[in-house]
Amino acid sequence: MNKKYSTEFKFKVVQEYQKGEKGSHILGHEMNIHPSMVLSWYHLYKQHGIDGLRTRRTVSPYSEEFKEKVQLELRNKAPINFLRAKYHLSPSTLQRWRLECGMAKKSVTRIITREELNALQEKHKGTKDSEIKELLEQLEYAKMENDILKKLATLVQARKEKERRQSEN
Repeated sequence: MNKKYSTEFKFKVVQEYQKGEKGSHILGHEMNIHPSMVLSWYHLYKQHGIDGLRTRRTVSPYSEEFKEKVQLELRNKAPINFLRAKYHLSPSTLQRWRLECGMAKKSVTRIITREELNALQEKHKGTKDSEIKELLEQLEYAKMENDILKKLATLVQARKEKERRQSEN
């Protein structure tokens, strides 16, 4: 899903992140976005200001010289998010250029035959309902554990904030 976010929303997320009270994971969870987007928007804002957060509507033709310069940085192991922010490039453009210079493998999807499907079904036919039930119970327990840890992190953060305010007074 390729959801578009308003410049105002992105700026709000960046401002919250810059306060330093919440990390990208907590902020991403609160804002219902992936933590990598928080960091990506932060770096775009840091590099280009508010213009870096605006969605570009036009496709810019890139010169071969520029493309080769970016590909050289890719070969030299420059982080994708760094290059994205530095040159204000889309992730898809960077991925395409990585493929072109042999830095990434293209994912290959193939259709399996009926025989292969039958073999897979036969292989997993012996899976018992009790095993599935046990795995589902473990998953539910892990989800509850995760919720408790999130709540604990929120409480710890609130306590630190309260202590900070008290020490200022």
